[in-house]
Amino acid sequence: MKKLLYSALVIAFTFSAIRCSESYLDEESYGPTVAVFETEEGSESLVHLLYKKLNVYGGTFSLGFMTENGADTWLRGKNAAGTPVTDYLGLDANSADVAWYWNHFYKALWNCNLFLETYPDMVYSDPKVKEGRKGEVLTLQAFFLWHVTEQWGDTYLPKSTDVEEGLRAERSTREDFYNRIIANLEEAITILPPKTNELGRVDQGVAKALLTRIYLYHGDWQKAADMAEDVIKNHGYALEPSWTALWDETKKVNKEFIWTAEFSDDDAFGAGGSWYWQAYAMHIDRFAGVKTELGYTGFGGCQIMPSKYYISLFNQEADLRWSQGHQWAWLYNDPADDTSVFPEMKTLYSDTALYLYTGVLTAGQRAAVAHKYTVFDMNDMYDAAGVPKDRGTFIGLTKFDDQTRPSDLSNISARNYPIIRLGEIYLIAAEAQLRLGAAGTAAQYINDLRARVITPGHEAEMTVSDADMSIDFILDERGRELGGEFQRWYDLKRTGKLLERVRAYNPDAAPNIQDHHLVRPIPQPQFDGMPDPETLGQNPEY
Repeated sequence: MKKLLYSALVIAFTFSAIRCSESYLDEESYGPTVAVFETEEGSESLVHLLYKKLNVYGGTFSLGFMTENGADTWLRGKNAAGTPVTDYLGLDANSADVAWYWNHFYKALWNCNLFLETYPDMVYSDPKVKEGRKGEVLTLQAFFLWHVTEQWGDTYLPKSTDVEEGLRAERSTREDFYNRIIANLEEAITILPPKTNELGRVDQGVAKALLTRIYLYHGDWQKAADMAEDVIKNHGYALEPSWTALWDETKKVNKEFIWTAEFSDDDAFGAGGSWYWQAYAMHIDRFAGVKTELGYTGFGGCQIMPSKYYISLFNQEADLRWSQGHQWAWLYNDPADDTSVFPEMKTLYSDTALYLYTGVLTAGQRAAVAHKYTVFDMNDMYDAAGVPKDRGTFIGLTKFDDQTRPSDLSNISARNYPIIRLGEIYLIAAEAQLRLGAAGTAAQYINDLRARVITPGHEAEMTVSDADMSIDFILDERGRELGGEFQRWYDLKRTGKLLERVRAYNPDAAPNIQDHHLVRPIPQPQFDGMPDPETLGQNPEY
């Protein structure tokens, strides 16, 4: 798909010349040029432009702020700029992160409607390809609509490209959104090809997996359970055998990734590269004896850091998702650095240089390593309430690391990111079965998912039974399995746990979060472009 994205970018840049205002409708308005989309080449470019909209998914820090922060497991890092979103501090209609995503999603939805309106007049050499493209766009539209209603609740559901409709922007209910989303996906499943070999492209398995998620969010437990079983058994997906195999950045394809956002490491490819790989890592170069080095460790963006609660979720001895998915120790790799305060730090790539400890060191332990390496324990990193003392020093999440970047200090990553993977489908199946009263079946799904992350000899500690099953357990397991994968805020919100867990486990946000924070404010620029802002109206309390 990458080679075709170039044509989409050319079209995007060409049309940017005719933009005439800050309204999202005008920004994506193609005016008299719309006839080009009736041709196969033009239609293909429009579809690929829609896929380009997915690059924000997994490509930027901001979506992490909107979906992982402001919950219970992740806190704001030193370099995070999204405090209104992450901490609910001063969150209002002028929030830059909220406005950016509002515009991004609505421009994508406008383009989806443009495709669907133009579809009857499109001329394709192969009618089956044309039909498949409609299935792709229906799925993409469903995905964007889902984000919109989960972020903003009852809001404007764009039904067409009609300018007058867009200027009125009248509200629809969340149920209206879900009816449209489900209808889209159910139709898409009937017209999409069963499988495509093109990375990132929607096929029938993708649409079914997304519909599985949607059924869960909509409370259709039996449909979620049935669709999850279908996806698990009938589309050729399989759980990767180990955590390291699942997150191996040298492989563009694995058995578990159902749908991925694709990126490029080409400097000439616009904003094609991903930055998200940096979000959950600390910057190590300020410590004696260690430096960023490709193939060993990468510099971190210090954007999103774990809460003490997140760290507490793991059995660190038994669960390989901890030992293989996080970094807390770095070896000496910088002989040019001044390490005179650590005279015992001598052997490259062998001696420890920096160590973060999840317990509390005794005075004797500190004395024993004083001349060996830099060390922080939990009391050095967090105060008694869990507030970080140094937001640049924290245990890093490594699942998104990319040691295949062009150079040591390159911040461009071409690794793909899972939008949906089979591990999530197992978790959906478990939750749906639990809600249907089948706790034993739910436990079996969890045990099947956990089989690859058990430290040998710790099987008993990692095996769960029906008595362990509860919504709180499912949420904790989703936190362990799906950390950083743009799910957490949505998970807590849909289960009615957001306020409770933020107040209990997020000391940055606990003093600020209120009931109205279950949805985001509608950005002020949206109202500035409307003849009558009251036809949409602001969300309550903003």
